[in-house]
Amino acid sequence: MWRWIIRLWVSVVLFVFLMFCSSVLLIRVTHLFAKIGFPLLLQETHAHVIVTMFLLGMATGQVVLGANFTGRGWFRSKSGQSYEGFKLEKIKPLTWLLVSPVFVLGIVAWLQERRESGAHSNLFFVNFYNDVLTPNCSFSWWKNYQLYPLCGVQLLSVGIWTAAIGYSCAPMVRRSFSKLLRRIQASSAGERQKSLMKEKTGLQ
Repeated sequence: MWRWIIRLWVSVVLFVFLMFCSSVLLIRVTHLFAKIGFPLLLQETHAHVIVTMFLLGMATGQVVLGANFTGRGWFRSKSGQSYEGFKLEKIKPLTWLLVSPVFVLGIVAWLQERRESGAHSNLFFVNFYNDVLTPNCSFSWWKNYQLYPLCGVQLLSVGIWTAAIGYSCAPMVRRSFSKLLRRIQASSAGERQKSLMKEKTGLQ
């Protein structure tokens, strides 16, 4: 039981760490493009936070979490045999479920914001879509999020949860791409073999 709890905890910690590194890299690149006269990437990143976070999570999830991340031999069983890593690649597809409490907290924060502003409506999904999923967050700097709390909710709750979905889908995308690449390589190898056979028959 404790080993499973540690595995899940390590999985979430690595997700947060890798997403932080990827986000810092993305921010640096977008601001660099803005400085050299191409602010469109920065504006689009802020204007489409959910799509950006999903793609960022999927790109981050391409990192294979093998024994080099879990410290093979660090944790030992009662028999003295070291565990063969935590096999976090098997847990990775469940990351969206582990991060779901963040999404729930975002909904609670949004409901609290509406209650404090005195906005009452029975159209829950419509208001949630307009306020949290599609607000205009195209401004460039993080400090502006203080003036638009719904954009902060979008980034910190829905954005992180969406990134977790992309992160969870990453192994499936990687396997599909690998299969496609192998098929392309096999077909190209078959075509080369056929051309060589034709050349040999032509020389005979």
